[in-house]
Amino acid sequence: MSDTDDLDLFGNVSTAEQAEHDKLQAQRRNQAPTDQSPLDYQRRRYLQSHNVSPSDLGFKTLRNHQPLNFGQVFSAPERQQILDSVSAYVEHQGWTTQRHGAFPTRDIPINVLSIASTVTSRLEQTLLPRLHEHTGIDIKYWTFRDIFVVGYHEDHQRALEMHSDGSLASLTLLLNDPREFDGGGTFFEKFAFRVEQVPGDAWIHDGRLDHSGVAITRGKRLVMVAFIDTIGGYTDILRS
Repeated sequence: MSDTDDLDLFGNVSTAEQAEHDKLQAQRRNQAPTDQSPLDYQRRRYLQSHNVSPSDLGFKTLRNHQPLNFGQVFSAPERQQILDSVSAYVEHQGWTTQRHGAFPTRDIPINVLSIASTVTSRLEQTLLPRLHEHTGIDIKYWTFRDIFVVGYHEDHQRALEMHSDGSLASLTLLLNDPREFDGGGTFFEKFAFRVEQVPGDAWIHDGRLDHSGVAITRGKRLVMVAFIDTIGGYTDILRS
């Protein structure tokens, strides 16, 4: 598959999703030639940007690059609000464990929580301008495909094996105090690089980089994860 035609959400694409994707691609190929849309141009330029020097490109690309720290997004009180909301939901509904079939995580989607709109708005305000800086893709084209909180625990899921997400960009953000667990972090195979986060800091990476959740050996580790992609691309296919 080419850089622009892959459909691979978290390494798990259903037959129906792939069929819908193939159908849409065929329709596009059969359409009369038209000028390339701004989104198509910007997305294609970004996907090829790791082969272009930053001076020629005009921005420092995220593509195939070591993960970047976009800085603090949620304060300690705000993180506690998120954790309290997750805890209240889990107490009555429990964790989900099969939302991502190929690489399942013990998680809770943000959209079932009362704080969903507040969290999404903050992420949009703080992350999308920075994504524009490192991809060249206009803010208006970005969307959050999925936002969820993963609950690693010494007695349940301790780690997540090596995988890639398939999104253009992915977020990892530690929510709880590092003193509550030992081990953990996100390991990126290409760079032999392990992210050990400060709570509230947003680490953004190319979603197609292979990475793993390093095992914790004690306690619990709660991490917010998001898959970020462009509107009018694969997001709309998955929602149809």
